[in-house]
Amino acid sequence: MSAPETITGQFLQIVANNPHKVALLERQSDGRWASQSFKEWDERARAIAAALMEDGLAPGDSASIFSFSRREWVEADIGILMTGARTATIYQNLEGDTVHHIIKDARVKVLFVEGPVQLRALFGHDGKADVCPCLTRIVYFQSLQRPPHRPGRPEPPELTIAETVPESRRHMLVSLEEYVRRGRDLLATRHADLEKRIRAIRSDDVAKIVYTSGTTGIPKGALLSHGSLTSVTRNVEQTLGIRAGDTTLLFLPLAHVYAQLLYHVQLRIGFSVAFARSMLTALDDAQSIHPDFFISVPRLFEKIHAGVLAQVEKGGLVKKGIFQWAVDVGNRVSRAIQRGERIPSVLSAQYRLAEQLVFSKLRNRLGGRVRFMISGGAPIEKSILEFFHAAGLLIVEGYGMTENSSLTHHNRIAQFRFGTVGLPLADTETIIADDGEILVRGPGVMKGYLNLEKETTDAIDEGGWLHTGDIGVIDPDGFLRITDRKKDIIVTSGGKNIAPSPIEALLVQTRFISQAVVFGNSRQYLTALVTLDAEATEQWAKDNNVSDINLSECHEIRKAIEAEISTLNQRLQRFETIKQFAIAPREFTIADGEVTPSLKLRRKVIEERYGHLIEKLYRE
Repeated sequence: MSAPETITGQFLQIVANNPHKVALLERQSDGRWASQSFKEWDERARAIAAALMEDGLAPGDSASIFSFSRREWVEADIGILMTGARTATIYQNLEGDTVHHIIKDARVKVLFVEGPVQLRALFGHDGKADVCPCLTRIVYFQSLQRPPHRPGRPEPPELTIAETVPESRRHMLVSLEEYVRRGRDLLATRHADLEKRIRAIRSDDVAKIVYTSGTTGIPKGALLSHGSLTSVTRNVEQTLGIRAGDTTLLFLPLAHVYAQLLYHVQLRIGFSVAFARSMLTALDDAQSIHPDFFISVPRLFEKIHAGVLAQVEKGGLVKKGIFQWAVDVGNRVSRAIQRGERIPSVLSAQYRLAEQLVFSKLRNRLGGRVRFMISGGAPIEKSILEFFHAAGLLIVEGYGMTENSSLTHHNRIAQFRFGTVGLPLADTETIIADDGEILVRGPGVMKGYLNLEKETTDAIDEGGWLHTGDIGVIDPDGFLRITDRKKDIIVTSGGKNIAPSPIEALLVQTRFISQAVVFGNSRQYLTALVTLDAEATEQWAKDNNVSDINLSECHEIRKAIEAEISTLNQRLQRFETIKQFAIAPREFTIADGEVTPSLKLRRKVIEERYGHLIEKLYRE
């Protein structure tokens, strides 16, 4: 019997079929991985649900989770959903005003928080921030926490609950472990009521209010039903070949619908999810847990690629020659696979040697067992995909957005085309509007935006088509290629329409560039504002005995970037080339409002903040 098309129904089906199978893993401070079975997850989620019911959380109410991705996140989420309530997502690193907006907008009754850092964001540094009166309970995961460390600043001290919560609000606080204990005691009398609520959950009920990352304004809450979220996981087992015995590594934020997609697929298939300590430790954690596959945003793949090239650059002529030979062999094998051709025996033998000499090191860096990886959340440069595939590592690029439950298209393991985001899901329709905008229709589309009727009408037309805001084309075989965001298209003073994203993707592949924003709207030519890759530039400074200098003002580094951009320009049409560039004094950050929590650059904020640098590029 198939599981009901609700998140809770699929979870309970997996628990019934695999009660003692490892579901969740977390790395401890001593390096060990602590595991939790599906049955243990179910027991804790039910206890949380009972405690939530006692606190008055009713079907249709909202609770929020304000935390990094961790075991407790998904325990709380299932507990919330079991009550018939809905989870409103909050990124772990958001600041007070945005946190307050979400709590008020969703009328959150119960808030689960990571620890003191998030509580300080909630109540403010002085503990006097106005918190919505709808909030009646705060459940914290840990009592001590160190704020994120920003490079160039002193290591911050650890915070405690007492330092971050005003005395008048401490009656609302309870630790998760105490909450679970209370819930277990309550289950003796609440069991029948909880079962009744679980059975009453329907596919059309809202399960999640997932807030957009807010690239252009205040985050909007997309209403996603149980059926919408489960519909996009329906055929993934066949199209990607994910197995119940697999282990994956999760380091992306579960507040984002993309990471939640992985967790919802787990509930359909039953593989194990290991939580990385952070995105910064992902590679180290991968070498310990040996994942079979994982999902990521392009930035991780770009940094790995850049790191490999930097290592080769430091080697001698022999090392460089072996590397280039291996990549050439790998590319020939990759092209043969893409064409569906048999690999000649001589080429196959050469590839085994290339694997032994070069590619095995890259595979081992990712844990040594990865069959494939998934990239989403932002465009990834085609050459990055080709490089990894030459090394025997397939990156499957997909496409989706919060408003369509994170997935409408993806490349398949046996049916992929680099430079595209793949084929549509089985029950998703796609058309290209007259102005090039991608429109999609299917069961994954949201019910609308919370409390935003006009914005909902603007996003979903009368025919049920979701207007994605992305520009793209569909090739004769049905593969979708994204060319840019509709709002980001640059129109030069000469009337040329230019998509900046592909150019920016090329820029961040260069050795010293970490982030790039291209400008040129109503101008004669394109310019770029870039930030320096800290690891690459610091290594350069070390190799060249350079110290006590602001590297963003270093003439030698500027000349190196200038040379790389000149080479890059040869790959572009004349009107797309970068004529001038400026180096920002630091990386763009989430904390400074220049980057969204899902790592998208806020162009308008950056343009306003660094307008003096950009204007100077058009006067030189």
